[in-house]
Amino acid sequence: MSDSQYAVIYDLHSHTTASDGRLTPQELVHRAHEMRVGTLAITDHDSVAAIPAAREEIARAGLPLTLVNGVEISTLLGESRDSYCGSEY
Repeated sequence: MSDSQYAVIYDLHSHTTASDGRLTPQELVHRAHEMRVGTLAITDHDSVAAIPAAREEIARAGLPLTLVNGVEISTLLGESRDSYCGSEY
């Protein structure tokens, strides 16, 4: 099966070392590419700090990966969290 015949995989909830993830932003985008993810949202807890590094690594490495800006925001309602994704952060 050729690469063009694979379904596009979307990962819309991921974390980096900027919050509670185990991979750096650079490692995460390469892992996503290895796993055939076509669209990746980085949704670290209360932080968008990893997004610029991830975007730079995608460009530097020429990865065919779409990055969606996101953040998982803590609320004052206890343990509840909401994730937001969009083009601006």
